[in-house]
Amino acid sequence: MKHLIFLVCILLVQFEAMGQKLYGIVRKNFYTLVNDPLDTTFTPYERFDSVTIRLGELNTTKGFVSNIGQEQYNDLVNLTGAALNPFENTFVFIGQKNLNTFDLQNGQMINSTPISNAMASSYFDNFRFCHSDSTLYGLARRVLYDPVTGNYAGEVYLANIDNKTGQINQISPNSIAPGYALAGSAIDPYQMVYYFSTGSHLIGLDLYSGNVFSKAEISVPGGGIFDNFSYSCIDNSLYGLVRKNYFSYYPNPVNPSDSVEQLDSSTVRLARINPNTGLVNILSPNAVTLGGYSLNAGSAIDPQTRTFFYNPGNSIVGVSLLSGLKTSEQTLSFENGDYFDLMRNFENCRTASAKRLANGNPEIENQLQLKLYPNPAEGMIQIEFEQKGFYEIGLMDLNGKILQAVNTHTKNVTVDGSGLKDGIYILKIKSGTQETLRRLIIAH
Repeated sequence: MKHLIFLVCILLVQFEAMGQKLYGIVRKNFYTLVNDPLDTTFTPYERFDSVTIRLGELNTTKGFVSNIGQEQYNDLVNLTGAALNPFENTFVFIGQKNLNTFDLQNGQMINSTPISNAMASSYFDNFRFCHSDSTLYGLARRVLYDPVTGNYAGEVYLANIDNKTGQINQISPNSIAPGYALAGSAIDPYQMVYYFSTGSHLIGLDLYSGNVFSKAEISVPGGGIFDNFSYSCIDNSLYGLVRKNYFSYYPNPVNPSDSVEQLDSSTVRLARINPNTGLVNILSPNAVTLGGYSLNAGSAIDPQTRTFFYNPGNSIVGVSLLSGLKTSEQTLSFENGDYFDLMRNFENCRTASAKRLANGNPEIENQLQLKLYPNPAEGMIQIEFEQKGFYEIGLMDLNGKILQAVNTHTKNVTVDGSGLKDGIYILKIKSGTQETLRRLIIAH
């Protein structure tokens, strides 16, 4: 049974893949064997002492997790969220109440800043990177205590965060839920919607306003729990795992009129959910694995092979998005570590752009016939029009500020993007009454 989260949770979540690689956190725990000095017959137990973490990459065809660089850090990680920024080539997660940014090329920490919310003190959980606007979105969560009743209550708001300053920007005008379930989170970068689960409902939040965009009761045919979900930009769908538990019941030795429930087994299948209706479509004809799976590691989608990856405990399993059949399973091995957490993928939604704009209208279709390349670009961008005419070209940032303006009568135009920071920009092109918006990615 799912439980809503009100209090601080240190747990383990997700990653995604570049081709056949998944990027995330390599974690190694250290323990001391402790004896009870007052009772020598007491069985010694392991006491957790410390943890080291590194950035790592997982080869899904071999199951081998290699370290990125030689740096290691002694830090507890809040594994309810992480973000891989493909435009800055960085990996972001929360540890010791700080938002930490790491360089994916050498594994070194670039920035570590305390998290703060100007509206009211809060946590920042379940966050993801939105490729359409290069922003980290998550849930600002607060726990409220009533000294009169002694009761606790939770509030949850959609928010984004600045990874340079750690400042949380609360978007939702009001709390949209009392808590959330440990099911993961996902962003649809086309419709600009953030999804999370309360256990019983899948809720979509408008990234522009923070208001509820959709809310549907989760319905799994035959019963079961749907979670560990990720968004696939290759077919605009939410995929996750359906776990179904099987129990036996025995007489309660203390109270014979009652019974004791005992878990016998669990089956895991790949499924897809309709966020508007909450109906879950189970894709796997048979169980792809038995037992549970690691919410610490989460899930990731490789768009090239259309494969859903997850970790059932000590391996990496690939399942086809098309057939629901298991296509691979490799036992995990490490260069130096015990666990691989917070899996993320470079390529799943890298070239996505918003189709629903802030005013609720769809993006203007490409009425003008043109070619734009390369995109992503490092410097010079070429625009080729099908026919000659007078074209007004404006290069804007996501706030609508015009950075460059070019007017031309030619069919071929070059725009210089070498001086721009890595990120997402908009090209606004007008010719007479026709107007086209094109999304441009700068990645040096």
